[in-house]
Amino acid sequence: MKAGVSLLRAVAGVCVGLALTACGGPMTPEEAAAEEATLATTEAALGSCANWSEWTNTGATYCDARPGCGYEWRCEPWLKGGDAQSLIPVCPDGETPVRYDKPGTYIEQSSYRVCFDEAGNYTHTEYQYQSVAGACGC
Repeated sequence: MKAGVSLLRAVAGVCVGLALTACGGPMTPEEAAAEEATLATTEAALGSCANWSEWTNTGATYCDARPGCGYEWRCEPWLKGGDAQSLIPVCPDGETPVRYDKPGTYIEQSSYRVCFDEAGNYTHTEYQYQSVAGACGC
């Protein structure tokens, strides 16, 4: 909780400094150095996190439309289009061409980093996730 309060104080200090700078002109070198020192002290009190791990596959995959796998046009009767002569492909009267991306797989990946307090004690682990394109077709 103490680290969270320190972070809020630092953010408030930076915001006030930015607001005053925006309203009162540029900061002097001394003011800028004082602001930087305050921020560095606050960041040090929060501890640190290790670098993010490499992305690894979680084993989960899913199938969805993928523009990189090509596309096809379909004439849909439930959509009413404009001048059929100007559309590609030309659909029967009363239908409108709709582009559908062909399916492909996506692979779920995760990465993590471990965080420590200022004394070097483990505090928590942070995770991030992404989906990357797999093969075309499902």
